Amino acid sequence: MNPFKSLAAALAVSAVLTGPGLAQEAPLVAHNASQETQLRLLLDREEIGQVIVNYGLAFDMQDWKLHRSVFTDEIQMDFTASIGDGLVTMKADDWVEGVKPFFSKLEGTQHIAMPLIIEIDGDEAYVRSLLNASHHLRNDRGGNVQTMVGYYDNWLIRTESGWRITKMVQTITWNEGNWYVFEKAAGLSE
Repeated sequence: MNPFKSLAAALAVSAVLTGPGLAQEAPLVAHNASQETQLRLLLDREEIGQVIVNYGLAFDMQDWKLHRSVFTDEIQMDFTASIGDGLVTMKADDWVEGVKPFFSKLEGTQHIAMPLIIEIDGDEAYVRSLLNASHHLRNDRGGNVQTMVGYYDNWLIRTESGWRITKMVQTITWNEGNWYVFEKAAGLSE
């Protein structure tokens, strides 16, 4: 896999994304809104933020039950920037089973996932979250670490079990380190 090809694809995806601006202005809710409305917004933002944090944390802990818990039953994923071929609709269980082998081959990871923008509209939400993912694997072809930096665009819905991710688009703004680490874990290189 050519990291420059993936980067070019990621930039193309980000160029055509329509959506909110790059920052949120305060106040996030009208000061004259009821206390109930203000509290609901705060609780929703907190729960949504935890879903985003759990997405990355589950990779590092290899806690696949936690990872599955952040998604609706059917999801849309676009990881063109790293491993994908465009927007794919799949069962969340299939996604979780699909990422397990990659992470089991790595000696360690650190994913920093935090919301940068949270926009809530009733039972739907949009979140742009930080992507900072480091992958560690000792090897004889260079450094032991590969890091991706960028962001995710996430769409969530409120379910009976709480907020869940229904769609995710990955954008990588740059990679650092040894790309072979990623390729080896993904089974793309010997």
